[in-house]
Amino acid sequence: MYKSQRQAKIMELIETNDGVGVASLAELLGCSKMTIRRDLDEIGQHGLINKVHGGAVKARNNSLQPSFANRVIENREEKEAIAQEALKLVDNGSVVFFDGGTTPLFVAKSIPPELGFTAVTYSLMTACELCAKPNVNIIALGGELHHSSYSAVNSMPISQITRFHADLAFISTRAISFPEGLFESLLPLIEIKKALVARSEKVVLLADHSKFESKSLSLSIPFSEVDRIITDSRTNPEIVESIRGIGVAVTVAEA
Repeated sequence: MYKSQRQAKIMELIETNDGVGVASLAELLGCSKMTIRRDLDEIGQHGLINKVHGGAVKARNNSLQPSFANRVIENREEKEAIAQEALKLVDNGSVVFFDGGTTPLFVAKSIPPELGFTAVTYSLMTACELCAKPNVNIIALGGELHHSSYSAVNSMPISQITRFHADLAFISTRAISFPEGLFESLLPLIEIKKALVARSEKVVLLADHSKFESKSLSLSIPFSEVDRIITDSRTNPEIVESIRGIGVAVTVAEA
């Protein structure tokens, strides 16, 4: 396949899927990852795509909250490793909250067929993914959907959350700053996350290294309300030890 044909196919795949990963492109097009990266560099010079860690997405004017497709691709290998560690905490017959972030979505993708439990989520994408898991009982919380997160963000899911009690909550975050805690860029998400935390026996934050040592619009959940953090090996070890020092367990997943 000539370079021009290959790059045209790459653009077609990005347009169709909103974004693609380097590894997937290399496999689909039968070439090396290095070749794909060079192609993405050239396409990116024309402003047709935005390169992200591990792949590329359609060029767009991103706001405070990047597109969902963008965030799914970013740090994909790290999120997959975090998801595998998170699944070790899920017991058969338990009730688990999934919030609207991309890393909880990777947990849903990784659920083995034999694992059976009840999942409660306000994320449209996570609910759809859970539908492919035969032994998972799914409770989808409704409401007005937010365009970039595909999640219900108004008062309706909050009132619905109060009807449930979960053994475990998988939450994500926009940013993490020590010693304050978790930060979000969308105020409605803060109230939903607070409701999840209040109704859960154990709260587990799933966050790759890119979320640490940064802040966003507003503090959402303090560290005192988080029982465990699962992150990846690229997270600053000093930050990991500082968080452990205040009594929060930290699991480091090897990507």
